[in-house]
Amino acid sequence: MSKILIATIALAAIATFNLVPELAQAGSCSRVMIEAHGATQGIATRKTDRRLNRYVARDVSGARMGHASTSCTGWGAKSLRPTCTRSAIVCGRIAHAEAR
Repeated sequence: MSKILIATIALAAIATFNLVPELAQAGSCSRVMIEAHGATQGIATRKTDRRLNRYVARDVSGARMGHASTSCTGWGAKSLRPTCTRSAIVCGRIAHAEAR
């Protein structure tokens, strides 16, 4: 009887320690920044919006995205074309080891 009890406790402890990291990782949030160039500022803005939404949809499971902000630089400030950067706080579990 005591062997069964010890085995049950050991199995419960192993299951708990295997589950805890997943629960902690599931609630993690990070700031995601996407940058894109375009022939016009409007094109660059649309590209960053699409890329951020695609990243969240494909690479973050159970994702929740907070308010996203966009900042753009005009002609010649950073490159020959307008450049826009879109950033947002994304909460969920990243499917890949490194963010793209």
